[in-house]
Amino acid sequence: MTEQTGALSRRSFLTTATAAAGAATFGAPWVARAVGAKYTLRIATLAPQDSSWMRTFRAVGREIKQATGGEVALKLYAGGVMGDEGAMVRKMRTGQLDGAAVTNVGLGDINKQLLMLQLPLLFRNYKELDRVRNAMADTFAKLLYDSGFLLMGWGDVGPLYLFSNSPIARPADIRATKMWVWDADPVSRTVMKVAGVNAIPLSVPDVLPSLQTGVVDAFANSPYGAIALQWYTKAKYVTNLKLAMVIGGSVITRKAWEQLPPAHQAVMKQIADKHHGKLLRRIRADNDAAVKTLTAKGISVVQPKAFGEWKAIANKVRAEMTGSFFDPALVNKMLSLL
Repeated sequence: MTEQTGALSRRSFLTTATAAAGAATFGAPWVARAVGAKYTLRIATLAPQDSSWMRTFRAVGREIKQATGGEVALKLYAGGVMGDEGAMVRKMRTGQLDGAAVTNVGLGDINKQLLMLQLPLLFRNYKELDRVRNAMADTFAKLLYDSGFLLMGWGDVGPLYLFSNSPIARPADIRATKMWVWDADPVSRTVMKVAGVNAIPLSVPDVLPSLQTGVVDAFANSPYGAIALQWYTKAKYVTNLKLAMVIGGSVITRKAWEQLPPAHQAVMKQIADKHHGKLLRRIRADNDAAVKTLTAKGISVVQPKAFGEWKAIANKVRAEMTGSFFDPALVNKMLSLL
């Protein structure tokens, strides 16, 4: 799977932002009593236990515990045991959870404006994604803060590709599949509607069993996400077109954060900042390696055709959602940076 050049390096459409989920940095706190710790911070994610995301989160937990003299401990809930990202956000709002590492879908549940980062044909590469996130960092942080959350750091799921059991070279080919769409993702649902695809809405934890039973037979995911979640075992083809650069972030509730002593807040932010950059680099490297692994395992690469058709869908989605769903001023600011 080679890097696309020219027009085909534009990826989007289908921003299911999938599930390799929790591609964030680390989540944090709440304030519950626990044995051996003054503050136990409950954090959930869709990330699998043995993934790079969870290895980072566990390392963060150990470092925070050591740096706070054992006063702060992280209790991690991996693999979607707390439900899909919508459920995680609801539990944070009701105090059942205190933080989460989520994808764009979870961030959008907190404040829908953040989903504009997943509009079709938005970023050609990581450099453009990083430029927008850095330039609009204060804007995005305020959107979350005004919704009752703090952003501890950005993360990535990675470049999104179409996986299927029949070749998909142009948008019309998707209509012959039983395509999954994340039920909680309004951008993905709009894309499917515009593309004329009768997609099957499911939560992320339901995708693998649905692939195994044939309820769905096509999906979008990052290369590393497809391997980590074992979805790739139910696909024969991958389309060599980046659909999106799927993002994520670690968030905590303001209420939880404000109950922690300032000294602990400072330590946690410092550790989050340090591990954030490391995790971004690791996930990007994992996705590069996963591309080679997928082809080595026999998945055939399909070269996309008729890019103008993909672009037309993306343009229509952007036009429909800007104004009716997204703040035009924010969208225009973002586009001016590209």
